[in-house]
Amino acid sequence: MAVFANAKDKENKRFYLVADMVEEIDSYCEERGLEIINRPEYVEPGMVSHHFDWVGKRNRPAIFKISTTYTK
Repeated sequence: MAVFANAKDKENKRFYLVADMVEEIDSYCEERGLEIINRPEYVEPGMVSHHFDWVGKRNRPAIFKISTTYTK
């Protein structure tokens, strides 16, 4: 199950993060000096696909990838 967080840097720039575990988000924020503002329980997959950065250790899950049309 994915976990989500909204964070900000010292200039108040917002970051929307998603990972497999809370510890992955905490580690990412600590390394970059980000402050976690809140941790939403649920975010629509479309919002995650377009606005959230994957910070987990494994590859981004397919459900959060943006679909594109097939072209030859």
